[in-house]
Amino acid sequence: MKSSADAMSGRQPKTRDELLQWVLDYTGVRIADRSVCIGHTSPADYFSKLVLDRPSLALVLGPRGGGKSFLSALDTHYHSRWNAKHGTKILGGSRSQSEQVYRALREAVYEGQGDKGSDAETIAKLMKGEAVYHNGSNVAILTASSKSVRGPHVASLKLDEVDEIAPELREAAMGMCMNRHGSSASVVMTSTWHRMNGPMAHLMERAHAKEFPLYSFCSFEILEECSSKRSGPWVGGEAGYAHCPQCPLKPWCHAERDRNGGVPLAKRSNGHYGIDSLIQKVRSVSRRTFESDYLCQGPRSDGLWFKTFDTSANVNLRAEFNRDLKVHLAIDSGVFTGAVFFHILTESTPAGPIEEVHVFADYLVENVPAEKVARELLGLSRSRCEGRLDVLSTDPAGGSRNPIGDTVIAEYERVGLTPLGRWPNSSVSDGLALVESFLNPAEGRTRLTIHPRCETLIRALQSYRRAKRAGQLQDYPQDPQHPHEDLVDALRGGLRAYYPNGRCAQSNLTRVPARQVF
Repeated sequence: MKSSADAMSGRQPKTRDELLQWVLDYTGVRIADRSVCIGHTSPADYFSKLVLDRPSLALVLGPRGGGKSFLSALDTHYHSRWNAKHGTKILGGSRSQSEQVYRALREAVYEGQGDKGSDAETIAKLMKGEAVYHNGSNVAILTASSKSVRGPHVASLKLDEVDEIAPELREAAMGMCMNRHGSSASVVMTSTWHRMNGPMAHLMERAHAKEFPLYSFCSFEILEECSSKRSGPWVGGEAGYAHCPQCPLKPWCHAERDRNGGVPLAKRSNGHYGIDSLIQKVRSVSRRTFESDYLCQGPRSDGLWFKTFDTSANVNLRAEFNRDLKVHLAIDSGVFTGAVFFHILTESTPAGPIEEVHVFADYLVENVPAEKVARELLGLSRSRCEGRLDVLSTDPAGGSRNPIGDTVIAEYERVGLTPLGRWPNSSVSDGLALVESFLNPAEGRTRLTIHPRCETLIRALQSYRRAKRAGQLQDYPQDPQHPHEDLVDALRGGLRAYYPNGRCAQSNLTRVPARQVF
């Protein structure tokens, strides 16, 4: 049995290769080190950056069962082992989630089986919810409560499955982390991405804005390599390898073949996760759940109204202002005021003319007077469409007089948004069906294109949901769902103003009153 002094006398890893070898020597775990998918980071790369660079704040997006908690535990052990009196707190969305990192610490370190044994002797006591090191370092789990997240200051904070942690608890927990005993403050947030417009969605936006680093990986980064015994020989063409057409993973495994020199993703993998295990997931969950939970392609679409909305198909720079086309401006007024600027253009096809909608600008404000809204919309028209406004329309509810003065519509028109038409009175469902007729037409490709600058409208179409009653989804939208409904309402209202009877073909037959027929 080594003494505590002997246990702490080893050489501290200082480089990526030394760190990965140290993990292998004392846990028996080889961390996958290939970034397989475009834009992803290998687990070995992000782990070494977290440990050696120690960013003050970092976000990790990974798949279910991908080892996020395990690597977070190894990061925790490294800093606890090599820094005396280092404090770490672990918080999850629930007690069981908080225990995941702590449980991984026990399995990886205390019960590790590397070529050099384990590093268990660096730990003095391993209790149910706390680990105490010989050098005075401490690791403890927190419960998801306002009281527990306002405890003593520590240098390291691990937030596991942050998409399930209430934002107010997350923000309160941040206050616990500060420089302590020579260690800089560091918060690491790990999660899958479950919820539309949930905590993870907002954290992803901040990470994309470069507020802190984001590391993403999916099941292909941890998947075992697809052997020739499984795939069969190379045959070329659409099949790739002989057995690929029969594999349930083929649609995703071959998705980036053209950009990878014809190599399927599983042929580039070198991880530990069994291919048969991933195939079992494909067969047991929905496509959207598989893509969300295991491929990290975005949150699940359960309950979404516009399930077919796809940024790769519906967001494109070609939806820019065109001075040869009429400019439509549709405004939805209220506490939140949303508006969209769009064109309706006609494409000639052998089957006849087909119309498309191109949205090139959007607008969203909260608690802004109608006069200021009108002036800002006019200013936006000057910057986005040379001041041109051909067809203006708004919700007829804006004509109701409010207790403090003129109607919203009167204010708009006084400032210069005129002539201002009213949307026809019709059901919300009819208007949404009209939007869907462009988004997902039965005859073929999408006919709704949105400029990338319209970020609020894009988020609205991604997030707009159906109502749910007694656990069942309904054929009408959730109400309220600001601010998404304000952009969706503006779009559906503007289209209804142009298509008051829907997108129906005009009849060539002469119409006569029914009383003349009977």
